[in-house]
Amino acid sequence: MATIHDLIKYLGQPDGPLAAVVEMFPDMVFVVDREECILHINTLAARSLGGKPEDFIGRQQSTIFGPQLGERHSQFIQQVFRTGEIVVTETHQELHDAHVWIDARLVPLKTTGGGVGAVVGIVRDVSARVRAQESLAVREAYLRAMLDNFPFLVWLKDIDGHFLAVNQTFARSCGRERAADVVGLTDFDVWPRELAQRYVDDDLSVMATRQQKDVEEPISVQGGSQWFETFKTPVLDQRGEVLGTTGFSRDITERQRLDEQLRAQREQLRALAAHVESVREEERVRIAREIHDELGQALTCMSMDLAFLEKQLPKENAQAAARVSALATLVKDTVKTVRRISAELRPSILDDLGLGAAMEWLAHDFATRTGIDCGVSVPSNVTIAAERGTVVFRMCQEALTNVARHAGATHVSIDLMIDVDDCLTLEVSDNGRGITEYEVHRPDSLGLLGMRERAALLGGVAEVNGMPGQGTTVTVRVPLAGSPAAKP
Repeated sequence: MATIHDLIKYLGQPDGPLAAVVEMFPDMVFVVDREECILHINTLAARSLGGKPEDFIGRQQSTIFGPQLGERHSQFIQQVFRTGEIVVTETHQELHDAHVWIDARLVPLKTTGGGVGAVVGIVRDVSARVRAQESLAVREAYLRAMLDNFPFLVWLKDIDGHFLAVNQTFARSCGRERAADVVGLTDFDVWPRELAQRYVDDDLSVMATRQQKDVEEPISVQGGSQWFETFKTPVLDQRGEVLGTTGFSRDITERQRLDEQLRAQREQLRALAAHVESVREEERVRIAREIHDELGQALTCMSMDLAFLEKQLPKENAQAAARVSALATLVKDTVKTVRRISAELRPSILDDLGLGAAMEWLAHDFATRTGIDCGVSVPSNVTIAAERGTVVFRMCQEALTNVARHAGATHVSIDLMIDVDDCLTLEVSDNGRGITEYEVHRPDSLGLLGMRERAALLGGVAEVNGMPGQGTTVTVRVPLAGSPAAKP
């Protein structure tokens, strides 16, 4: 059987198979005896130390690696000789004016008698790996600091639902002192069972669809209910395989409370506006009736009396007859004015013949007053509750008023249609300059705002669209039946 010296001799042969294998090693290799003299060293190790293999044969390793590293090697080499076991070390050293991390593996070479005759040292420069680990540790420290100071709950789970990482905010929310206390747990270990099942179902949905999921939900936290907005996203590897889920959740309780208050105030304002509109409409009806009945009746009596006086005057009193005739004409003109004012306040045709006839009258009256051509198309029979018909009529009036004031149009069309889903649609279109997006949403566009609010009170919508130079279209869509309902 070959002795240690035979093996060393074999290693020293340039064309020997063992030497060739050692030379192929990507690491520095040396062999020392019990006195720590170099018996063999490969070319990579010699070159790293600044020489050739023959420059180091017979020298003590401490003179080659320097006092500090040589002393550490000596301790471990003697440990190998003493125990006969492999020793692995990793040290930070200065080598050739450079700070490097050395990973050394010291392996015993046994004699035929079972003792250790020599030690093989395999040394690797692991500085790049250590620096990468340190860089990763620094990045993890920064990431941990950022996450722990994040005001939202943040977490990362694997595909089986185990927490891989959470921030301190998450840990506190589920009653844990440290984020590390949650790692490895599942939702069922952290939350009440019903809530945990909901979270697990969300995770499965996110991983199945590979789409982000946004959920707003109330959660019982420490005996109270809070609203949270949660975003969950699947985690995919470079091949597109699902690795798990990540997400964050923020407390929106205060926002929900303010939204509820805003909705309540909005509903109160709409209810108030509906009440004011109802009272105003009733007042219009009352004033229109009083003007038509009382003032109109008084003017009619005056006209009859003037006609009587005109007949009784002597023919030779031409001046008095002319004054009476002029006064009679004035009374007739006043009667027409009273009828017009009464009709504008509340057209009786709306109550007597319904919405369709009222629309036709409105189009004719608008064309007569403004000189703008006005076409109208209405169904033959429109059945709609009286209060709803009044609201639609008023919105059409408002739309026509806007055309007269702002559009600069020569033609306007009114179309009243009934949809298959029992909704009434009103369209008022003109060929004017076209309303701009800014004008549609101006805060002082009270007429348009009033139209939208009136439609909302009936559970409908009102939209205004315009194109520069191509006119404006106002579209109102409301259910034919049902009680008015304010929508946020």
